[in-house]
Amino acid sequence: MRWIREHKVVAVLMLVLIVSFTLLGVTLRYGQPGGTGILSRLYTTIEGPMIKAGSGIRENLTGFFAYQELMEENERLKAENAELRDEVNRLTLSANELQDLQDLAKALNYDFIKGENDIVTANVVSLDGTNWTNSFTIDKGTESGIEVNDLVLCGEGLVGRIAETDEGWSKIIPIIDEESRISFCIDRNRSLLGIIEGSEDGTLTGFMLDEEAELRDGDVLVTSGMGRYPAGIRIGKVSRSGYDSNKQLITVTVRSNVDFDSLIKVSVIL
Repeated sequence: MRWIREHKVVAVLMLVLIVSFTLLGVTLRYGQPGGTGILSRLYTTIEGPMIKAGSGIRENLTGFFAYQELMEENERLKAENAELRDEVNRLTLSANELQDLQDLAKALNYDFIKGENDIVTANVVSLDGTNWTNSFTIDKGTESGIEVNDLVLCGEGLVGRIAETDEGWSKIIPIIDEESRISFCIDRNRSLLGIIEGSEDGTLTGFMLDEEAELRDGDVLVTSGMGRYPAGIRIGKVSRSGYDSNKQLITVTVRSNVDFDSLIKVSVIL
């Protein structure tokens, strides 16, 4: 009885089948022409609703199993999606590590580094101010041979110089700091000289020493060798230039080769 209470639908279906086959058997064995008609009508009367009920049960069972298969497929797809996300994360990490190595390799292309210079790679650990125009700190210092005024690069771009150092840390003054001034020249014509400095908004602006110098958007600026920095280090590209009648100078705005907003690693040239 307990089984019937727990499986009412199956029990009803079985009862319908038993009654249907019993009536059919009686009709075929004992039925007379008249009796056969009565039994046939009785059988038909019972058979119709029962078949309809059985069809409904069958459809419900089919739908239930289809739902189960759909849920299993959904769980499988979720697992595959998680595996793909993990793989993307691994590939992204590998790509970032590769970019770091490529940036370091580019830094080693400078001629003055190929001699007796050593290089120390360090991580940026803190910002000492409200934005990148102030100094920031790296996790290497005097224990690695770093000294004040050592050159700092990132890839093919000039970051700045070491302003202060001690064991385990060093502070860098970036070229976009408003107190930073650099003598530069145009890479395609190194006779074209100028001065560039940082500003409050982190951009690089300056002027040409020759008021007749012809500049083009996209011209590459490199250090001239006069002042703190060796010659030939890339600073950035000209994004805008024009003659300022008040200053009677050709002014220039430069886009740095270094993305200071996402600076993570730097190379210190000893």
